[in-house]
Amino acid sequence: MKKIESVLIAGAGAIGLMVAGKLFESIPEGILVLAGGERLERYRRDGFFINGKKFNFKLSGDAPAGAVDLVIVASKYYSLNDVIDGICPFIGPDTVIVSLLNGISSEEIIGAKYGRERLPLSMVIDTDAQHNGNRVNYSRLGIINFGDADGIVCERDERIAEFFTRTSYPFEYHKTDMKRAFWYKFMINVGANQTSALLRLPYAAFKKKSPRRIPEAQALLEKAMREVIAVANARGIALNDTDIENFFAVLEGLSDDGFTSMCQDVLAGRKTEVELFGPEILRLGLKHGVQTPVNEMLALAVSALEKRAFMKYG
Repeated sequence: MKKIESVLIAGAGAIGLMVAGKLFESIPEGILVLAGGERLERYRRDGFFINGKKFNFKLSGDAPAGAVDLVIVASKYYSLNDVIDGICPFIGPDTVIVSLLNGISSEEIIGAKYGRERLPLSMVIDTDAQHNGNRVNYSRLGIINFGDADGIVCERDERIAEFFTRTSYPFEYHKTDMKRAFWYKFMINVGANQTSALLRLPYAAFKKKSPRRIPEAQALLEKAMREVIAVANARGIALNDTDIENFFAVLEGLSDDGFTSMCQDVLAGRKTEVELFGPEILRLGLKHGVQTPVNEMLALAVSALEKRAFMKYG
């Protein structure tokens, strides 16, 4: 089995830099960050700061083209097509790809160009990483979860597991039930991202044990997640009430003053990834005959907030 020794990080946001910084501790010469054009100049000049520590990662624009063993895609969804083009010079016959994007569609989109067999289902959970320019801060290192969509144990995933073990990066390798875990993360994203973005609230507002808890905000989040469970069940994926309880338990460990990625985008007046969540559940709900009125409302409201940030009134 060919070991993974070189990694291209495609996406220098909260998740990409969090992962890059941790892997750098074990294989500093093996980490490459995708960068070209204006970003290349800016990254050269400013470097990156992760939890206050400066990192000067090697940049793809300064490196000769050549295959890497692993590509970790951690961009925003709206940048995915550019990223797919950007990673092309680094894809070789044995390159595997791990996508840490939100939503449930990036593996299919990336796989359409490079081959679906290169990608397990994958995601990152249990982190409060915050991104501002070239700076990322987190108190909880996200756990990467991955596994085959069809529950097949294969060399690709064994290589990934060996690599994360060797580099001490926290992970969970789901050998039989990754599709369920994948939808669990999707349930969280749909509920927490949209609700927090609309209300512009930090994690504390949704924690059951927080003195800053807002029950109405928590109820709205839970209603959105229950619609995801209904759609998942219609697709044969056995999410249930225990998954909601598990989410709230995980939430207790995140920083009270942290924000979801979508809430960060709304607060900063940036484009969001709303199309990955409410509209996707609405589409799948229509397909399976499941009503999703809460997510329809959330999607419309967050989309309106996003557009408002780019318009001027009176």
